[in-house]
Amino acid sequence: MHPESPGQQDASGFHGRLSGFLYYCQPPRAPPLAGELRFRLTPSDDPASFSSGVDYTTRRGVPWYIPLPTIAGNQTFAPLQHLLTDVDMAVPRQVMELAREHHHSFKCGDAKGSRVLHAFGQPFDVALYQLEHKFVFVGQKHIARTRFQRMTSFETCFQTAASAPSERERHFPFLGSILCCFEPSTLKEHSGKRVAVIRVLRSLEPDPVRPNPAYTGAPVPRELCPQEGQLLMTLRRRRLKPWAGDVDARPPSSTRANSAAALAVLFDNALAYSSTA
Repeated sequence: MHPESPGQQDASGFHGRLSGFLYYCQPPRAPPLAGELRFRLTPSDDPASFSSGVDYTTRRGVPWYIPLPTIAGNQTFAPLQHLLTDVDMAVPRQVMELAREHHHSFKCGDAKGSRVLHAFGQPFDVALYQLEHKFVFVGQKHIARTRFQRMTSFETCFQTAASAPSERERHFPFLGSILCCFEPSTLKEHSGKRVAVIRVLRSLEPDPVRPNPAYTGAPVPRELCPQEGQLLMTLRRRRLKPWAGDVDARPPSSTRANSAAALAVLFDNALAYSSTA
């Protein structure tokens, strides 16, 4: 295991060598497959200090963790599998078997860098200068993967000559990283639909939101810059609008799938578990 350095957590009381405890976390009102291994930093090696500790947090602003399917499908973690199912009995054997069936969704290199989510309101990070963002959504008995493009960028078309075909140029007007969460849209235009929007929680201190000095396009609306507490906005055909993922939207073409369809897992979990993070 190679955890990153602690990020935004309050590390007061922790000096010098870090100490703490690995523990299994099963979020309340969440699918069994959403369990994960975490590391709790504590002031001392005394187990009694566990409740006064804080979870080890990565530079991405979220807790460091190993998802249950990764544990279940990797022989390196065989002792941990035994501990969870046969000793502590934190994970029923049938849940471990189900997690093992889905471990391929969490292999390094495949879902590396993905945001693993099971509920609306669960925080994840977004790098504003990244072209595509990958997600893994954990459901009751299945796992859905998807990737979203142009969450924080937009395109313009231009021609190099009158007779030349139009070309596209991609723009990233802002740099930085933000912590966000999905939530069901309450916008009037989405009434009666399963549409998710993205709420900006805050900017990440190590990589604050700032104008991109390399951006040479036209001035953009002030509202396009991510604002704490507001919806993440995008530019589409020169129109400013909230980013939105419509679960049931028709694919743009017969060769392209609806990338937002995977968000159905969050809507299903909200009904099954009344789940919000």
